[in-house]
Amino acid sequence: MNRILSRIPALLLALACLAAFLPPALARDAAVAPALSARQQALMATVTGSAAHPRILQVRLDELHPTQPAIGYDQVYYKLGRYAAEEKHIADIAKPKKFADLCEANGQGDVLPGTANVAGATLATPPPGYRCKAAVGSRPDDMKTVVIGPRGTLYLTDGHHTFSNFWDADGGRNHQLKVWVKVSDNFSALGETAFWARMRAENKVWLKNGRNQAITPQQLPSAIGLASLGDDPYRSLVYFTREIGYKPPGQATEFLEFYWADWLRRKPALDLARVDLLDPAAYASTILLAAQAMVALQPAEPVSGGKRAADLGALREIDHAAFDELTEDKGKLGYAIDYRKSLLRQ
Repeated sequence: MNRILSRIPALLLALACLAAFLPPALARDAAVAPALSARQQALMATVTGSAAHPRILQVRLDELHPTQPAIGYDQVYYKLGRYAAEEKHIADIAKPKKFADLCEANGQGDVLPGTANVAGATLATPPPGYRCKAAVGSRPDDMKTVVIGPRGTLYLTDGHHTFSNFWDADGGRNHQLKVWVKVSDNFSALGETAFWARMRAENKVWLKNGRNQAITPQQLPSAIGLASLGDDPYRSLVYFTREIGYKPPGQATEFLEFYWADWLRRKPALDLARVDLLDPAAYASTILLAAQAMVALQPAEPVSGGKRAADLGALREIDHAAFDELTEDKGKLGYAIDYRKSLLRQ
């Protein structure tokens, strides 16, 4: 025993010397990193499935960390505007859109008619009779995806708009709403530097802000929702041209809409700073102009980031029926503009 005790000072000295040779960040992290919670440990132990049989996981919205710094606010405004408009006469709405969206996001298809049209019901506190058409995960292609990162952190790689809709709906009372997601990858065994290198290599992170300026992973927001994520108006423009000028192909690339947004942003004729986005006619005209530019491309023409028009689903001609549906009185564009105007009145 005395021999062991006599060696303790030497051991302590050796450990101190070893710490001196550690990189400062590593030494600091080792000293301050809190113990892993049971939830973190469980997430880190998650085994991913396959494309045919994905692993699904129930998570809270406030556990999700964005992998992009910005979203298209007008896309979210459309949903929030529609949710609010339906609430005013909810008894007459057989399938409220917010509950239909929740069913879809959970891989359950649509909401069953007449089960959720109750005044005052929120996504976090649905009516007792609320039901979806199918079981959770029955339609995995509709579900959003996450990557599990270091210390079990959940990184959202698809679904920033959908889950931000939920986050900001119902007066912002859904931050702890539980949703189901697909786990595409578990990279929790990697250190921070290696993790972000892997995310970049696999195109699972978008490191440009709403003004198309490069950022670092450390500058990504820590939460979803309008208060945390920035606005990229060109991302909204791309959303409104969907099915009109382009249609995402099967097995579409991650962040497909941002490649289109990057391309549209560089067109002088589509300078959104000169467009009155509160004027339905002006906004609709800009959407049509963007869609026309998309369909004018040849399939092999480059768009952005090495992606070709065909890769990004450019259509060969304008779908005028889809454009008419978008711009009609109860269309997506109208809901978005009405909600934008309501914010100015607050």
